[in-house]
Amino acid sequence: MRRDAERLFERTESRVRRVARWLRSEEVSPERGDFLHFLGTGGNPSGVIGQRRRTGGIWLNLAGSAIAIDPGPGAAFHAARAHLDTRRLDGVLISHGHTDHYLGAGALVEGMCRGMATRKGILAMPAEALRDGLVGRFHRGEDPSPWYGGGPEVVTWREGHPVSVGKVQATPFKVEHGPENYGFMLRGGGRTIAYSSDASFVLSYRDGDGVLRHVRQGVPLSLPSEIVDVREELVAAIRGADLAILNVSFFWQHAHRHLTAVGAAELLRRSGVAQAVISHFDASAAPDADAIAAFVAEASGAGVVAARDGMRISLEGS
Repeated sequence: MRRDAERLFERTESRVRRVARWLRSEEVSPERGDFLHFLGTGGNPSGVIGQRRRTGGIWLNLAGSAIAIDPGPGAAFHAARAHLDTRRLDGVLISHGHTDHYLGAGALVEGMCRGMATRKGILAMPAEALRDGLVGRFHRGEDPSPWYGGGPEVVTWREGHPVSVGKVQATPFKVEHGPENYGFMLRGGGRTIAYSSDASFVLSYRDGDGVLRHVRQGVPLSLPSEIVDVREELVAAIRGADLAILNVSFFWQHAHRHLTAVGAAELLRRSGVAQAVISHFDASAAPDADAIAAFVAEASGAGVVAARDGMRISLEGS
């Protein structure tokens, strides 16, 4: 038995050294090309609990920089399955402190910082989420030790103040949803990509009988015949983007907190953004994702696709 134990020790000892080199010192070549990879396209409590659509968020490669956007539960798992090496990451961006937008951040930071052995990358989040400790001290690099002396540069969003993430500029804009929350304009490599996060947008509309209705919590909605008033600041924030990534959790329900498909169509129409990807589907909307995208496209005149789990969209030539 001792001889078997000695052989097992020798084999595992060599692997320990090899894994340590892989994690801490091996050079990692960057991903080639600019692309979006959807680690998950689900959202809300229904997505977190049911996982009918994954809740991993988005991996963006732009201008040679790798960025994770709103990594919810499962982000590291789905990155690994897609052969996306988290050691390549230059930043992890969190829009707001809801589980489907931040819970996977720690694991991605650990990869970015080489098992928390290296000082590398950006972790950006709202000040409220930082105060609430939604990403712990260890993954903020605030508990250094001889073995874990690494961590990211932690940045809190300030509206209109860009944050450099590798070669990408991420400029936050405030959106209304509940907690302190930001969308982003991401600029790099001659491209501009808008990300809406979860955002209320429509404020009032006319119903099928022409009656003016206001969008408020607890007030039942009916299908609009005309959108009257919206949050114009969101229109201004994404105007000029080459591509918008819009969180469309519902078709029209819960419009007091969410963009919705009806709102997304109006947002694209008013902003003039010509291309969009919709994602972050509630379990109630996910079965109709393609039909919802077709509705948004027809109502807005923009090119719109519904993201799927694991979908990769090339940004080359866009």
